[in-house]
Amino acid sequence: MHRYFKAIILVTIAAICLFSFTVSAEQPAQQNISFSVFCESVEDISAAVAVGADFVSVSNKLDTKEALNAVNGKAALIIDADSIEQADEKYSAIGSDHNVYYRINAGASKVTKWAEGKNVKLIGYYKGNIYPIALHVISKYAEQGEGSIVQMQTNNQDGVILHDTVTSFFDKKGVDGMFSFSDSSRSAKRTDSSRSWDDLIARGYTIIETAYPADFSTYLAVNNVERQKLEASVKAALATPTDGCSPNRVADYAAALEAAQTLLADGTSATYAMADSRTTLDEAVKNITIQDGSRLKGDLKFTPGRIAWAVFGVTLVLSWQIFFRKRWAKEA
Repeated sequence: MHRYFKAIILVTIAAICLFSFTVSAEQPAQQNISFSVFCESVEDISAAVAVGADFVSVSNKLDTKEALNAVNGKAALIIDADSIEQADEKYSAIGSDHNVYYRINAGASKVTKWAEGKNVKLIGYYKGNIYPIALHVISKYAEQGEGSIVQMQTNNQDGVILHDTVTSFFDKKGVDGMFSFSDSSRSAKRTDSSRSWDDLIARGYTIIETAYPADFSTYLAVNNVERQKLEASVKAALATPTDGCSPNRVADYAAALEAAQTLLADGTSATYAMADSRTTLDEAVKNITIQDGSRLKGDLKFTPGRIAWAVFGVTLVLSWQIFFRKRWAKEA
């Protein structure tokens, strides 16, 4: 008997979910994944800019002013410094009239204090595997305001900086998480390839530094195509009627639709996550539209006899409740 109550509850929940999806089906945010390229020559910079790199970091072999000329305002230049003193020297040499980010290998408190009163943008940097320090670095650089970036590295393939307990702080604190493959000893034992990029993006990192700008540009194109496919699947799902369908199928459909819309609203979803979500949603829609009498595990078939038994069961339960309440009232 409880199966029928469960069915009624599932139908109600699904109806509420579907109404919510329909009224909130706005145009989702566009993908917001960026990439940086580590360059060792002016030719490297030109190649990176040509394929749409958002950031360029350069070897110490390259003169900073030469690098700025090569970038020519088409990307942000990342200036690396091994100390506060070195950062101050580079800042004094080029001034603040450029699209430049300083990435300084020093404590978060010292770096943010150095930046006070200067018109500079920072990329916070933490390389380690200690949970509270990682959170402190994110929180400290978040104080810089909108557009804050924090880069995190580790030599541990399952380090804390890869866990949701840390990466969820990117969104909570309003910062962009960055991961670099320029130093293989700090890239969590991952290769500089599309598989690793997708993995890092799935974990919450939205800026990837790579040595392969053309390959990353291709990855972004594939990622956006997958997003368009998922958008099309969501559109088709929203147009699919669910009247008369078994409650378990409607519940599966509602869950798949919610997951897909969440990925689209995120704007920084991994390619594999969107592909998996799309195929799950398409399967749920297919099951909704089956009209040949086929049944899936969990389907309920409502017949006049079963409905009669359900009504009888409800009446019996209510009569028991009335009986015992009257009896308890007399004894009181």
